[in-house]
Amino acid sequence: MDATTPLDQAKAIAEAIESIANQLTPAVIRAARNDGGGRNDLDRIEYALGTIGKALILTDYTIDEEKDMDKLQAFRESQQT
Repeated sequence: MDATTPLDQAKAIAEAIESIANQLTPAVIRAARNDGGGRNDLDRIEYALGTIGKALILTDYTIDEEKDMDKLQAFRESQQT
């Protein structure tokens, strides 16, 4: 991801997520569920998606970036327990 501006980064992230989503087929998920390491990978995917979703929801365009980051960090910490 060679994006330099936040807007470029958003576009690159969207394209990467779309590409990866196309690879996460039911067969891939089923195979991962049948393996200990695969289940761990699915947990990691779920955590990453949850973090992305929360970041999108918690980012409030009317408050400053520092407060947004504080909210996101608090969410990430709450997910580690």
